[in-house]
Amino acid sequence: MKNKITIVTIIYCLLSIPIYFLDFESIVKNNTEYLIHILNFFNSIRFDFLLFENELEIPLDEEGSYRIIPLNSIIFTLILLVGSLLYFVSNEKKTRLLRLSLLFFFIAKSVHLFFLLFNITEIVKKDILLMLYYIFIDIFWIFLTYKALVYLNSTKELIPVEIDLVEPEYKTNATERVSAREIMNQSFEKKATPLPFKKASLGDRFLNYVLDTFFVILIFSPYIFGLAKSRAYRDSINELGAEIGENVVFLLFIAIARIIYYLLSEGIFHVSPAKALTETKVLSSSEQQLSFTTIVGRTFVRLIPFEAFSFFGKNGWHDELSNTTVVKNKQDEKTKVLSILFLLAIFIASIINGIWDKF
Repeated sequence: MKNKITIVTIIYCLLSIPIYFLDFESIVKNNTEYLIHILNFFNSIRFDFLLFENELEIPLDEEGSYRIIPLNSIIFTLILLVGSLLYFVSNEKKTRLLRLSLLFFFIAKSVHLFFLLFNITEIVKKDILLMLYYIFIDIFWIFLTYKALVYLNSTKELIPVEIDLVEPEYKTNATERVSAREIMNQSFEKKATPLPFKKASLGDRFLNYVLDTFFVILIFSPYIFGLAKSRAYRDSINELGAEIGENVVFLLFIAIARIIYYLLSEGIFHVSPAKALTETKVLSSSEQQLSFTTIVGRTFVRLIPFEAFSFFGKNGWHDELSNTTVVKNKQDEKTKVLSILFLLAIFIASIINGIWDKF
């Protein structure tokens, strides 16, 4: 399975990056548009940070003309390529960047498929066969990514910890009376033992929150602002904004995006993209198998105002109310630091490029 994952991801990356540098205008002029659709089989996902334009402009032979290349998509492909190479060279030990990229890819492709089906009536009017082809592309990559993530997650091991189980001491002194309620409480405390795995640190929880919020905005920004620009939905959005306020509408979209994001990641794999980077995962506190309905409850609790600050206590509200916890996988701390520094370096370079283009 290791070889299959590595081969597919490397082939995808090597074919994806050159697509952005092709001269599509000449392809169209030569009446070979079908080549564009064939090449789009390996086309990378597109994402943005709100309305922050981050593109490369490559001058063409014709004076004053440029080819626009989405830098963010190239960055994602680069992270996926580096992650797959590290995974192969380390003999399946270094999986942070690979799992992060594949989870990001799985969510982005699933959201793209949803919006593709959402606008299916408009697309059918144009070309139904072409529409079915692009639906097949999304389903194909979603399936392969799902299989790879299931395998990668199965190779992870949790960090065990020793739990001291202390038997409750019932008071039997004749001079002291013990109520039935106290005995029941002591019996309950005996059964409610913590999980024998190391819990995620406060730093990991904070990093998970920050990165997952950033990833949500990256994935959903094109669709949120795309709907706002669409004639079909612009009037409805403007009317809703007039009723409850434009800022509230935007926050509502972000809330819906967060729900979809966590249901697709934690609901299916029990791991979000940020948790893949910090080597943490969600478990049920009661040692039962974590169900999808539990993740649904956990996800909706996140929408409570100021809930993000609750994890500074013993347990966050979305853990406490859903009876879940976040635990650590066995990991290499050096790899964690290098992975974070690598991501920061390329994203900072991306931001600098975007700012530079505005001057």
